[in-house]
Amino acid sequence: MFPAFEKNRSMIFNPLIIVASELGISNPSVEKKSSIVNAFRQVNDSGIGSVIVDSISDDQASEVKAHGAYTVQTDMSEFGKDHNYRSNSGAERIAATVNRFDRYYTHDIVVAVPDDMPELKPYHMQALMYALSSSEVGVATMVAPLSEGDKNDFDVIKATVDWNSDRIVYPLEGSKVGTLIDVRRDIKKLDGDDIYKLVPIHAWRRGPLDRLVALPPSDREFDEGTDLVRAIDAGMRIDVTFVTDNMKVLITPEELIGDEIEG
Repeated sequence: MFPAFEKNRSMIFNPLIIVASELGISNPSVEKKSSIVNAFRQVNDSGIGSVIVDSISDDQASEVKAHGAYTVQTDMSEFGKDHNYRSNSGAERIAATVNRFDRYYTHDIVVAVPDDMPELKPYHMQALMYALSSSEVGVATMVAPLSEGDKNDFDVIKATVDWNSDRIVYPLEGSKVGTLIDVRRDIKKLDGDDIYKLVPIHAWRRGPLDRLVALPPSDREFDEGTDLVRAIDAGMRIDVTFVTDNMKVLITPEELIGDEIEG
């Protein structure tokens, strides 16, 4: 059973969370052997959804299996980051993995988690579910405060958001929800001063994910290195939840079960 996130308890999710190695643009500062185990632990500790690990080698699969993970393995010659006509974001790979693992669409939500995020927290999974609480939302992601050092760092994707003042995320102190306006690596290409750092974890409804991978990536998607550009250009609604590194969790997913908490 999964937590209800709206006051009327009409929205209950059954997400499949895929922790994937070599997803998107790699973080060179993260040691790969231990990072996938750490990512699996963080996601598994969230208490939300079913978790599988998409590895790229036998050694990696054996290591994470020893920690209790269910694993699948991707042939990177087919879905590698430098494959022609595919962007760095890996949406096609995630879609192929979930369609192989869950061909009957038992899971209505797919969450893609890269294994090289030192800032990954268990409450990130909880935050994503709040951004998906409206059925009009096809994709959910998160944003965090943008530091001074991030502003001119082209490895950091920046985002602008139209915040919804009516949405208060009670279980996560200081959080809020809004709709993504645009994403850019060059901060000068974004309008306004209210700019955030994109947290590169995406949650997709199955229909929008299938629709996205049927579309070709644009030149701008290759420039920005995220499939969110393709989704924006296709008119998909992307909602985001605001998170911080040390966010206080006031109500856990376990405590939400059966309660009427508006998100």
